[in-house]
Amino acid sequence: MVSWFFAEAAGVATPRDRRIVAWAGFAPDLDVLAYAGAVVWYGFDKDRAFENVWQAIHHRYTHGMSYVLLTGIVAWLLATKSGARARIAALAMLASAVHNFLDVTLGGPTWPVYPYWPLSDLAWGVPWSWTIGEWPNVVVLFGCLGAMLLYAKRVGRSPLECFGGRADAWLVGVVRQQRAAEASAATGRLRWIIWIVLALVVLAVLAPLGFDPFG
Repeated sequence: MVSWFFAEAAGVATPRDRRIVAWAGFAPDLDVLAYAGAVVWYGFDKDRAFENVWQAIHHRYTHGMSYVLLTGIVAWLLATKSGARARIAALAMLASAVHNFLDVTLGGPTWPVYPYWPLSDLAWGVPWSWTIGEWPNVVVLFGCLGAMLLYAKRVGRSPLECFGGRADAWLVGVVRQQRAAEASAATGRLRWIIWIVLALVVLAVLAPLGFDPFG
């Protein structure tokens, strides 16, 4: 969501290019696929997968300048217009770098990033960073969700655009309470569906990271 709003603020004109920048900002966390594979490998033992794989690889291979450069190359290849490719690539690299900075400041002091990998194992972290499950990150998360819904209502597009135009149009229709003439009674439940889905996504993200809402 942060990367999509970054693309929007930068005046990226087309949905495709906004998606490229937004997904570039998410791209460093593609290493979560290794964790998912490790969970299966260790018989769905999340603790062993975390200790043996996730803790060892996360913030290392996909959170450095080499990966930022790779992100820019891919963005350049995917951008819509040849004249705008350099700009989209630069924005994509900046979004990826911002991701790394936020991980340093919002990911906890014991989980640094490795900006010079594979040339160096030098770690970068700050002692005052709060951990991922602490309340400031929860406030940031729900703030972004609220901003997404408000922006969709006021402007008519949202970060859900990253999943396609139909998904974005659906969200805009829900928050604006638009109804087609032929809509069935079930359509009226869409508002509840989206809130339930968002709540489940939040729990799915925070639960493996140690966040305990009950204390």
